[in-house]
Amino acid sequence: MTAAQMADCNIELGRLARAGELGPVLDNIAVPVRYVLASGTSLGSKGDEQERMRASLDQVFERKPNIQLSAKVPSNHGAIPKKDAPAVAKAVREGAAVLGREDSS
Repeated sequence: MTAAQMADCNIELGRLARAGELGPVLDNIAVPVRYVLASGTSLGSKGDEQERMRASLDQVFERKPNIQLSAKVPSNHGAIPKKDAPAVAKAVREGAAVLGREDSS
């Protein structure tokens, strides 16, 4: 990818991550979802825009009990799989446990 393409991609992802765009998508999810949120800064972010996007998920967590925050980790979103794999594994186990309870009912 060229630098211009990467910039365009990041701008588009920022638009899609806004509550107005992402909220309706999340509202249609019926399966258990566990979030591992980054708390570190993201390349190209300005000010607190990343934290504002993350905070908008609080409304989703409140209205959708099947979508929950599993962990908020210190790395940025690009480093979560590498630096916070235990938190990801915990989130997967949490989601699987919910599915296991639903299967046994």
